[in-house]
Amino acid sequence: MKKSLLEIYALAVCFATIVCFVVSLGVAIYSIIEIINPEFTMNSYEYKRYQSNDAYWLSRVEDYRNKEKEMQRPSEDELTKQRTEGYRLAVIAEKRGGYQGITKTAIVILINIVVFFIHWRIARRSRETNIAT
Repeated sequence: MKKSLLEIYALAVCFATIVCFVVSLGVAIYSIIEIINPEFTMNSYEYKRYQSNDAYWLSRVEDYRNKEKEMQRPSEDELTKQRTEGYRLAVIAEKRGGYQGITKTAIVILINIVVFFIHWRIARRSRETNIAT
């Protein structure tokens, strides 16, 4: 059975959409983990800086190293409050990134499904036309 150029093209597009779909599923699963457990997916630098007052203070000093004035270290209670608030905001930002990621991959998956089925039908029709002739 000889395949037409149109059928080969359509099947190649179907194959590409399947590959893209599989990659998108991987990204979507990671985004779901990011939403469910943002502390786990937070990058190491961000996570480490909130684990102690000293680590938090050193990261803040490094962030402001280029400033002209020197920073005064606040009291331990104030530093703990700043650190826990910063950590809370970092977790919220990580979750938001997960929601954005799942939205993006849902769009890509939807497009993949549409393109796949359009090209699958083209391949079937091409095969039926090729058999009939």
